[in-house]
Amino acid sequence: MVPLTYSTSPPPSDADLRRLSAQTAGELQSVCRDHGWALHITAGEPANGSAYVQFPPLRVDVAQEIVAGLRRLLNNRCAECAAIKRRRAQAIRDKDMTTAAAAATAMGRHQRAVH
Repeated sequence: MVPLTYSTSPPPSDADLRRLSAQTAGELQSVCRDHGWALHITAGEPANGSAYVQFPPLRVDVAQEIVAGLRRLLNNRCAECAAIKRRRAQAIRDKDMTTAAAAATAMGRHQRAVH
């Protein structure tokens, strides 16, 4: 039987947890704003050694957009990536190497800008 090991570092203080909550709430707020989601996310109070963020009640349409966005991320399907891939594939089938090269360049720019 393997003995249980415990962390020797002290648990985070409430101040550390509040900072983590505030930082995470700010990052989440920024991502939501970038996606056009009008959410107000605030830091929550620490509880049981964990940090929290809080959402106010969400309209169903906003919640559905968030769900759809998360599903796209989890499935690694970006609509713009798919469109660029389709253009490049069609260009290759048509033996249009100029358009194929332009699509490859567009994909690189898109990847750097968005992903």
